[in-house]
Amino acid sequence: MKIGILTDSTCDLNQEILEKYGIEVIPLSVHFGEEEFQDGIDIKPDSFFEKLDQNKELPHTSRPAPALFVKKYKKMLQKYDQLLSIHVSAALSGTYESAKLAAQEVNAEKIKVIDSATISLGLGMLTVLIAKLIDKDKQIDEIIKIVNQAKKKLYLYFTVKDLTYMEKGGRIGKASSFLGSIFSINPVISISTKTGKVKPIAKVRGQHRAQDRIIELIKKDLKNEKNAWLGFAHGNRKDDLEKTKIKLIKELKDEKNINLKIYDSRISATLGCHVGPTVYAVIVLSGDFLV
Repeated sequence: MKIGILTDSTCDLNQEILEKYGIEVIPLSVHFGEEEFQDGIDIKPDSFFEKLDQNKELPHTSRPAPALFVKKYKKMLQKYDQLLSIHVSAALSGTYESAKLAAQEVNAEKIKVIDSATISLGLGMLTVLIAKLIDKDKQIDEIIKIVNQAKKKLYLYFTVKDLTYMEKGGRIGKASSFLGSIFSINPVISISTKTGKVKPIAKVRGQHRAQDRIIELIKKDLKNEKNAWLGFAHGNRKDDLEKTKIKLIKELKDEKNINLKIYDSRISATLGCHVGPTVYAVIVLSGDFLV
C-alpha cells in the first residue's frame, strides 16, 4: 500500500526535505490589505518579512478552504492508495477542520487526518517522522499510534521581543503587550500538545534570561533521553537564535550522551503574521522511535 503525506505551509520544512520524502504541502493564505498570497508559493519568508517592514497595516491569514483540500486529495489518490494528512494545531487554525471536511467528502477510509497540536517545526518534525515510518513499511494505523505517542514528547518553546503581533491576534492582552514593551519583558511561551494552545511559561527581563530559561526547559525535557531532534526557527532573529543553538547543543553534548539531529528554518509567512519578526523558537522531539 502506497501512503502519501500532506501537510500545510506552517510546517517550516525546507524544500530539500519536502522533496526527499515526497511530502506535499497545501498553503494557507496571507493577506496584506486587498492583496492575497499563498504561503510558500506566492510569498516566501524573506519577501514576507521585507513586506512586513514596509507596511503599517498588519497582515492577516486564512485557512485553505475545504474545496482546495478536496482537489488536492483527489489528485494525490491517483498516485497513492492511502493518505496521511497532518496539520497545524486545530486550536490555532481552522486548517484541520477544512481537511476533515474534505476527507469525509472524498474518502474517509483512505484519508486519515491528524491534528498535530503544534506548529512550525513541531509539525514539520512529526511530518518527517511519518515519512520515515512509511519508509520502514509501517501500516497507517501503526503510524498514527506512534505519532500520537510522539506528540507526548514534543516540546516547542518560543520568545518574542515585540508583543504587538500576538496582542493584535488576541493571544495576549493589550496590558501585557504594553507592559512588556515598557519593561523589556521577554516572555517564554510554549505550544502545549495536550491542548494545542499557546501556554505562557515565564516572563523574564532581557533576551539572555529568556534564552537561559528555554535551554533549562529543554535540558529537563531530555533528562533521560538517548535520541532527540532539535529544531531552530526564527523570524528576523537569526543571530540571537544562533547563540541559543550553540549554547544548547554544547551543554547537551557536555552533560548528556545523546544522539542529536538538527533542523533549521525561518518561520513561514503565516506564522510571521501572528508572532512578528522578533520571534525565535526551539523545538525538541525525543524518543526511541526516532532511531
